Order: sequence, then C-alpha cells, then structure tokens
Amino acid sequence: MDQNLIESLVQKIAGRSLFLVGMMGCGKSRTGPILAKYLNYKYLDLDYLIEKVAKKSINNIFSEDGEEIFRYFESKCLQETIKIPSMVISTGGGVVTKKENWGILSQGIVIWIDLKKEFALERLSKEITKRPMLQDNDLNDIYDKIFNSRKDLYAQADIRINISNEDVDEVVNKIIFGIHKKLFTTRD
Repeated sequence: MDQNLIESLVQKIAGRSLFLVGMMGCGKSRTGPILAKYLNYKYLDLDYLIEKVAKKSINNIFSEDGEEIFRYFESKCLQETIKIPSMVISTGGGVVTKKENWGILSQGIVIWIDLKKEFALERLSKEITKRPMLQDNDLNDIYDKIFNSRKDLYAQADIRINISNEDVDEVVNKIIFGIHKKLFTTRD
C-alpha cells in the first residue's frame, strides 16, 4: 500500500472514526484491526465492548435477556465510541436497525462490507453456535430474511465494498481506495 496515499487519506479524514457495517460473517471483526493498523488508528470490536459492559457473552445476552436488551447495550456502547477520535469500529450486523444509532454512525464514515451471499453462508455454517440469530433456523432462509430487512439500511452507508472471496488485506485495500475515491473525487 502506498504510504503517501495512506498519509493523505488520514489527513483528509482528520480523526473521523470508521464504522464497519454489514451482515454477520462479512468479516468486519477480521478486517477492522488490519485497517486500523494501516491507518494508525485505534480498533474496537463493538460486540467485545458489549460483552465487557454486560459481563456476559452475546449469546447469553440474547438467551437470558433477549434481543431488545442486546440492542440497548449496543446503542449505549456505540454512543461511547464516538467520544474517541481516530477509531475503526467493527459493529454488529444489526446496529443499523435503530434510528438513533445512525446519529452516531453518521459522525464518522460508514463502510458497508457487502459479502456475496454464497461466501457468507459458507462462513456462517461453521459458526452457527456463536450466532444467536441463526440458531434453530434454516441458515439460507434466515439469512435472506435478515438481509432483506437490512439491505436498505446498509445502503445508507457512505461507502459500499463488494467482496466475495478476497483475503483480509485485499478487503482493506478496497476500503482504503473506496474512502480515497469518496473523499478525493471532485464533482463538477
């Protein structure tokens, strides 16, 4: 990656945080730390923060308290993240579903990692026990239902990165070039 491009990008975004959004399994948590390293930003996985604040796993929050309580924790933790500049934040797939979260997300740059469904299903099939919204459901059907209910929300992101089977470094490069194109393209 061209260091001059990175430096000009970091200067242009001037400490604005980057929020990674997208469906579960799209690679937000794997991509975020690498992107942060390239930009010399701090990194936070929002689900990790939620687990620390709630003092229980995401699965336990869903099973013991329900999705509404999880979304409450998610919103409260998201509100705290915006207080710290220069962060890459991997969000949960449903963070876009609450209107109040968009007030926070829009203070940064929102990047939708849009993984092709076939690759998402392949990844998720190996992680069903870690994904509370997928348990006791047909993976294909529940994925379609969740995606269809969120795709218009994801589409509100500042940048959409379409991926299929790229490795993490390739995804990071696409994100960096996507941000660069968005910020440095002049309109006539």
